[in-house]
Amino acid sequence: MKILLCVSGSISAYKALDLTRGLVNNGHQVKIILTTGALKFVVPEVFSYLGTEEVYLSDSDFKNKNVLHVDLARWCDCLVIAPLSANTLSRLARGEASDLLTSVFLALESHKPICLFPAMNTHMLSHPFTQENLASVLKLKTLQNVFISATNSGILACAEMGLGKLPTVEEIITLIPTLRAPFTKTSKLKKIVISTGATIAPLDPVRYLTNSSSGITGFHLAVSALKQGYEVVVIAGKNATAQLDLLVKHPNFQLQRVVTVSDMYAAIKRETSNAQVYLSAAAISDIEFDVTLEKVKKEHINQSIKVNKAIDILKSIIDSKPHGLKIVGFAAETNLSDEVLTKKFNSKPVDLLVGTKVDNGLVGNNEVSGFNTENATYRFMQNNMITSETELKKSELGEYIFQKIGL
Repeated sequence: MKILLCVSGSISAYKALDLTRGLVNNGHQVKIILTTGALKFVVPEVFSYLGTEEVYLSDSDFKNKNVLHVDLARWCDCLVIAPLSANTLSRLARGEASDLLTSVFLALESHKPICLFPAMNTHMLSHPFTQENLASVLKLKTLQNVFISATNSGILACAEMGLGKLPTVEEIITLIPTLRAPFTKTSKLKKIVISTGATIAPLDPVRYLTNSSSGITGFHLAVSALKQGYEVVVIAGKNATAQLDLLVKHPNFQLQRVVTVSDMYAAIKRETSNAQVYLSAAAISDIEFDVTLEKVKKEHINQSIKVNKAIDILKSIIDSKPHGLKIVGFAAETNLSDEVLTKKFNSKPVDLLVGTKVDNGLVGNNEVSGFNTENATYRFMQNNMITSETELKKSELGEYIFQKIGL
């Protein structure tokens, strides 16, 4: 991806160095524009050492034989301003073309995303002029390609506590490739529901049963879906990977965290009622306990623990699925034989069954596989037939699945 990263005069401009390094390390082509204010906090040479292709200053437009602001607008796939200061925001809202950054902003084609990440003092952010400028940038119908991120809350450079912090570098790096214009909400977006991570079956106030699922698969599925322009709702176990939280500022993403099987079932049932696709990637508990209000004493464990079969969420959704809903089931198994997968498919006929080889590494000195890893071995079944078997990075799985089910 060709990213034009613009840095304006905010104290958080120093974070643009880590942002640049992260984008380059992730394989993106990066060019930099530094405003006059940014030069008070960072120097151009450092960006050059971090692997950027070019570093431009506010007046570089007048030192180039070509029309630089047009050339850069055509070159980039995405314009990112991080941090966005109150001053630069004001100039964007007025439609100025007073330097290279503002000229590129006006010259950018309407289908290319403009990603703005404000950073400033809390009172500056909440000032009516600033709020009016934010609204002005968003209100024009011709600016449906503009995304303005919410700021984070915390201790600011001025030692005050509140909103105004630049989102973390990890958040920005994760968000940029998933942001696709236009950003205006529309009912035409296909809705994809993803369940991921492990549920928790409480036994008493101090004990519970869960498994090793991290929710990493669900995170990568969500990223793939957002990149393709879908509305994404992720229903995740309480302890599923914090990487999911990196996506919460995305305009088409919603994260719901749940604890028990019953919680997850209620959320999935609700969200799939108007969805087009359901990806059942969660490692949902098969059992529940009769929960006691006091800790079970070890001398009474044999008599006190009552084990019940939990609701089979996937089967329930299949049996009552809304018209047009495509369902992708996941089978986490230590044995991915034809027999095991066929039995799964016959009991829960889905549009696509994804068998994943898993091992938590705690039994028999086996290596960890499937859980808490970035890649896994998969077998895919459609129409009661094994269609393929492959090892994939979890970041590649989403696109592979979407091709399989015709999205």
